[in-house]
Amino acid sequence: MKRLDEVLGGGIEEGSSLAFVGSICRDNIVLMHQLVFNLLKEGYRVLLVEFRQSTDMLRKELLHYNIDYSLFVENGQLRILDGFSNLYGVEKIQGANVLSNPLDLGITSAVIRDTMSGGGFDFLVIDDLNVLYTLQSNSKAYLRAIVRLVNSIKRKGFQTFAAFSEDVFERSDLTAGLMPFDYVFEVRDGYITLRRSLQPLKIPSPRMPYIKTERGVEDILERHTALESIKRDLWLDEDGNLWLGDTRVQLINEDSEASLVEFVYEYLGPEDGKRFLYLWGRKEFIGIGRATRNQYDNLHDALMSVKLATESSGGGRIEIVEIQEDFVVLRGRNLFPFRKGYSYPFHINYVGELSQFLTEFTGEQWEGEEIKCQSMGSEYCEFVFRRKR
Repeated sequence: MKRLDEVLGGGIEEGSSLAFVGSICRDNIVLMHQLVFNLLKEGYRVLLVEFRQSTDMLRKELLHYNIDYSLFVENGQLRILDGFSNLYGVEKIQGANVLSNPLDLGITSAVIRDTMSGGGFDFLVIDDLNVLYTLQSNSKAYLRAIVRLVNSIKRKGFQTFAAFSEDVFERSDLTAGLMPFDYVFEVRDGYITLRRSLQPLKIPSPRMPYIKTERGVEDILERHTALESIKRDLWLDEDGNLWLGDTRVQLINEDSEASLVEFVYEYLGPEDGKRFLYLWGRKEFIGIGRATRNQYDNLHDALMSVKLATESSGGGRIEIVEIQEDFVVLRGRNLFPFRKGYSYPFHINYVGELSQFLTEFTGEQWEGEEIKCQSMGSEYCEFVFRRKR
């Protein structure tokens, strides 16, 4: 939620409508409910219309993602209308929170509008719009009803959240159904992409990588800047593969990594060894700077993300000393690997990584060097990067 606020420059506009578009994996629905949960904790009142499954099953499903609506249902902040039971049941189910004929879009829309107006709610949430779409004999009439409902809710000053699956909707129908929504978030295949926004965005490419965990949809870059989250995501499969989330990794001890650096210098010599390590670092960081541009709109915050990721993964401490338009200075202490009393700079691959990062993040070419190194007896490592003119 914090990252989405930053991308939008402070959050969504009051009175706007949000669509969460996804796939059969339902990551979009999880993200939508995370946002609803945050709104409830801030004191807002929400009317949730549930067509996808029974209300009990919905609440059980969301508990897997640390979303518990119980307290808010009890205190009246959240009211859930059951639009599922009478879609399939042979006998009609009656009740104050049960839609008697969900497929009658005229009656259903009227009940929703009246409940919103009379109940003092701030937000309408529809989970989801796929079920009714698949049951309609006339999809065009259904889409017209949805557009009218969302626009009528907006006209009364309320906000609507709704979930769609682009694996269910025909493309032209999905386009029509999204017409009344001011913001469109696509949430699928490990990326949140902002397809539509009322205001200009604070980053050039609104695409954020995520991972779905027991805490819901999380920013993958932020999650792996904390040791506890790294520990939670590490797992070993039966074939001897160690995974960090969905990325295969291996634990490497310091002697092993240091011996690689030493071998490069011994085999290639000082100058060619430096060049090899530098280009190796650049190769390792291809794509990282571009991805980070989707997260941050300034270089200081972007470098802070690199600092936190380095420290949480055991790479040592990094300090941001100076950032100028064409000049950046960083310091490192206890950088991995360390070799006492070595004759050459030991972290040239860091120089390559950060040069590649700066190049991609700024869109201009940067080069760097390690001018001090703890392995050579200095108090700290110091890296200087310059923008090429």
